[in-house]
This record gives sequence, C-alpha cells and structure tokens, in this order.
Amino acid sequence: MKAHVQAEPRCVLLWNFGPQNAGYDHLVRTAAALRLKVRPVGPAELGGTVADLCAGRRAPATQLPSPTDTPAMIISGLRHDDGSLGRFVDEIRRGGADIPLRAMVTPTSRSWTLDALLRELCEEHAAVGGRE
Repeated sequence: MKAHVQAEPRCVLLWNFGPQNAGYDHLVRTAAALRLKVRPVGPAELGGTVADLCAGRRAPATQLPSPTDTPAMIISGLRHDDGSLGRFVDEIRRGGADIPLRAMVTPTSRSWTLDALLRELCEEHAAVGGRE
C-alpha cells in the first residue's frame, strides 16, 4: 500500500501588502511564473487556519483585533531544501517588495490560525531586533 503524500497548495498569503506597495506587481508576476496563487488576507481571515486559507477556503467569521500592521507573507508549496523558497524571496526583494514578516507553511503552522501565526512572527521579529 502506497502512502498518500498531500502536496501543500502553491500559495502566497499577503497580509497588509497590496497594489499600493512598491514591488507588489513584481511579486505577483514572480508568483505567477512559479504557479503560486497570491491571496490577500485581512482581519476577516484571522480565525482561519493557514492550511484552509492557502487552499482557498473561507475563514469563519471573527472579530479579532489586528495583530500587526506590519506587512507579512506566508508561502506554501515552495521548499527550502531545493532552493525554490530562497530564490522566490530573493527575486521579490530585487523587485522592491519590503515584507518584514515572512514564513513558510510547516506541518505545525498549517493548523494554526492566521492570527496565531502573525502573532508568532511578530514575536520572532521583535526578538531579533526587527532585522530581516
């Protein structure tokens, strides 16, 4: 019997980063070239799990306060070990995108709510002195 390996959806969740930001158009083009769906997320999605949001499912209605105004990017479907994640991040930075909070979806974080992941990213960012 073969094990069923579920591939992560190829997706980029963007928090507080959109067409008004420098580098956004380049990010969208770069994501499209890699078959990554770009999905803007906002306060209405804070109660949704990262896995559900990456899969395009709607989040349950919540009234959570925004955890941060800092732009964030959560990437699903690219890998660190083959270099695809690093190449994507490097390319969007070359295109002018400034997204201080970044994460890739992991087996652990996929079950977290967007709110929990953004709060964790803020804590990690503060712990390293806000450096990128």
